[in-house]
Amino acid sequence: MNGSGPKQIVWPRKLWLLLLIVGISTALFFVYDFIRFKQQIKVLTPEHRKVVIIGHAGRAFFSPFNPFNPLPPNSLASLLKALREDGADGLEVDVHVSRDGVPVLYHDETLNTMSEGKGKIENLPAASVIGLAYKGGWPYDFFHQEKIISLEDLLRELQKLPEFPDLHLDLRNYTLARDAYFARSVLGVLRKFHYPVEKLIIVYAKPELLDAFRVIEPRVKLLLDIGPDFEGSLKTILANRLHGLVAEGKQINVSQIKLARYYNLQVVLFGGKARNTIYKMVLLQPDAIEVNNIKALRKIVR
Repeated sequence: MNGSGPKQIVWPRKLWLLLLIVGISTALFFVYDFIRFKQQIKVLTPEHRKVVIIGHAGRAFFSPFNPFNPLPPNSLASLLKALREDGADGLEVDVHVSRDGVPVLYHDETLNTMSEGKGKIENLPAASVIGLAYKGGWPYDFFHQEKIISLEDLLRELQKLPEFPDLHLDLRNYTLARDAYFARSVLGVLRKFHYPVEKLIIVYAKPELLDAFRVIEPRVKLLLDIGPDFEGSLKTILANRLHGLVAEGKQINVSQIKLARYYNLQVVLFGGKARNTIYKMVLLQPDAIEVNNIKALRKIVR
């Protein structure tokens, strides 16, 4: 019985020692990380810093931390905060066209994934889609009341800015026969707001829809959304006289980008939430990055 007293004193001491070690280790890590970050920044040239910062679907996708983002992709709050608070140079948005020809902003193929609706937008009238509540699940829905908006809703807000930002339109079309209808619907809204063509980039994974845009507006930049097959994609780009490519940052390398530059192609990368991932994309010297963490990219290049 008498031996139990000292043990009760030793354990609190061990706990405090452990907490002290953890605290010192954490502090040293942050100091090291800060010093390394400063060294990385010094390596960057003015050419690296020219990269255009594009908010990927606004503030990107639902994220629990680094950074915390409860806003749905393509929602109005996400898009406007990317510009006004995070300091993006422009926006990337995902565009569907409803059955009755209204461009609608939504990321996924069907409404089932992130909203209270169901089905594909191209099969539904706009009135049954615009205004549907986004559903991100717990805990995100406690922090937002966002609803699906149209491209026109966004443009109405963008025209209030001192100048229109860069705008990348990532197309969502699932029926080849609708290509011309899709292009007319989207360009019609853009022309209504007199959106500068030089500020626009149209992105899609197949050249046929991109060509439908070129028929109506020959000046618009057309970029192919590519996958892992860089060589095959490059052949498609050159054969169809497209202006460049959009690729996930981790699926492309320096030599491939140099080859794209040889053909005077524009290169846009997307993705990146962790600072090191974004830094690696910056080193590749793309024209623009559609980034998931705008503030981190700004700290690197600005």
